[in-house]
Amino acid sequence: MNCTLLVVDLDGTLTLSRNTYELSLEALAALRRARDAGIRIVLATANGLDFALTVARYLGIRDVIAENGCFVYLDGKVHELCSGDMSGVDRAVLATGAVAPSPQNRCRRYDLAYIPLASNALERVRAAVGPGYVVEFSGYAIHVRPGGVDKGYAVLWLCKRLGIPCHKVAAVGDSDVDAGMLRVAWGIAVGNASPAAKSAARVVVEGPSGIGFSEAVDLILSGAACTP
Repeated sequence: MNCTLLVVDLDGTLTLSRNTYELSLEALAALRRARDAGIRIVLATANGLDFALTVARYLGIRDVIAENGCFVYLDGKVHELCSGDMSGVDRAVLATGAVAPSPQNRCRRYDLAYIPLASNALERVRAAVGPGYVVEFSGYAIHVRPGGVDKGYAVLWLCKRLGIPCHKVAAVGDSDVDAGMLRVAWGIAVGNASPAAKSAARVVVEGPSGIGFSEAVDLILSGAACTP
């Protein structure tokens, strides 16, 4: 086994599919296999920090990347990798009338999430916020955050902080917001991942979502992942 760290997305990767929030039993069993093998696991999600920490607690995971890389919770401490006031951006996005705010936005600081109401919502949001911000669709919501930060940026920060070469870090994901970490780490995309996620990954497993994550863990434990 070559991987020392496993960074895993939540929605669409540990769930039954890319359009449900129900966790996959296969994925839960795979998490336990990885943990029992001594691999340190980090949950990397677009969700807000409070929500992410709550879910991580019940998954048996200590460390968290939240708000698509804007927050890292490591060894009991919160680290903010984003900065700036997003209130003006929020007003501009809502003024488009193309989206509705996520209920989680009340607890978010940097990565704001919106539910699309129009077929061209993504384009209208990008036009409203202008340059300097990342606008992406996760398959669940449109996300807007300060430019230069994503899950890949957070993984690079973790590698430096923990003194681990990034090719020794496995990352598993399914959507556009996972592409950065799949590119930076030894990336594995589940079988039903978005084209951007598949393109960024080194390996695409056959199974979808939670089943695919289970296959990814088997690949990791076999020693076939995290090779130079």
